[in-house]
Amino acid sequence: MKILKKNQPFFIVFEGIDGSGKTTLSKMLQNYLEHQGFETVWYREPGDSEWGRKIRNLANANDSIPIEEELNYFIEDRKFTVSNYLIPTRDQRKIMILDRYFYSSACYQGARGLDIESILEANRAFAPEPDCVLLINVEVETALARINQNRASTARLFEKKEYLESVRRHYLDLKGDHICLINGNNDIETVFAEIKHKLGI
Repeated sequence: MKILKKNQPFFIVFEGIDGSGKTTLSKMLQNYLEHQGFETVWYREPGDSEWGRKIRNLANANDSIPIEEELNYFIEDRKFTVSNYLIPTRDQRKIMILDRYFYSSACYQGARGLDIESILEANRAFAPEPDCVLLINVEVETALARINQNRASTARLFEKKEYLESVRRHYLDLKGDHICLINGNNDIETVFAEIKHKLGI
């Protein structure tokens, strides 16, 4: 894995099942790096494109669309992320911190029956590979307990135990030297200390 250096572009992705703490941790990392003098950009998927808005509306709607069409929404939204955030941030030699990326599409949609390798291949055709993927690995029971404690609504379909178990298995099957497995079952400060260690900061 590349080394994190000032004035050098670096692309970090946070991944994990819902309730893993990745959003909180990604923002903690941005805050820490900014205080260390790094220039950073934080973003999350689904993004603020028209496709991202459609995805968020789907999550709150009773109606559903074919899974292939939903996957296309994610891909189109990701193209927006690449052109409007990833490439400009790289060109400006800043650090990009992204909460979810195409690994989420592969693992979540894969748990619903689509072919994971095909999803990865379709995304890698246009989406840059991160320098580091911080995969926050947490037990599903722990994740669901956090969701039910911290959110007003109860866990939705994609947050149900059996489904998340399948998503987690797919995450753990991901291969690559740039994928760093982080124990997300500990308290947030302990988890963040492990992240800093992995990044050498």
